[in-house]
Amino acid sequence: MNKMRMLLVGLVAAVPLAMSGGTPAFANGTDNGIDACAREAKLAGFAKDRSGEGRNDDAIYAVAIAMAESGCTHDAVHTNSPTDPDPGTKDLGAWQINERWYPEVHNHDSGIVTDENWQDMGWSARNAYAIDNDGTGRGWASWAAWGLGTYKQYLGAARDAVYRVW
Repeated sequence: MNKMRMLLVGLVAAVPLAMSGGTPAFANGTDNGIDACAREAKLAGFAKDRSGEGRNDDAIYAVAIAMAESGCTHDAVHTNSPTDPDPGTKDLGAWQINERWYPEVHNHDSGIVTDENWQDMGWSARNAYAIDNDGTGRGWASWAAWGLGTYKQYLGAARDAVYRVW
């Protein structure tokens, strides 16, 4: 009976640690939520602080934009309304990468977009990083959430997630 009680006490003590983010960070592209976005942003190369380059909190912006675009949902899809001559396009993944404006997303791994790759949070983060750092100077202006300012409501939560994960 004492061994059973000790096991239960140990399990109860471990639950808050796991729930508080005390477990080691790891990539799992099918996880959802703000901490998953922060982990994948880190692995994709977004910097926690680029103040020396005049780009503070790049990772925080990345996470806030993914929250505004998809709620940090790895398999999010948004179908845009068709306009002449555009038959309508889809925005894919947590960072909602548009299939028409960013056709390079079709060059992931084997060169074919499949449910297994675009629905991977890491794939979306890597492509968001590539677009944000493509040398055009547009950066986050490529995302509707940036232009509309909807990402701003997530900045506090994104900052918390980035500092929890890093």
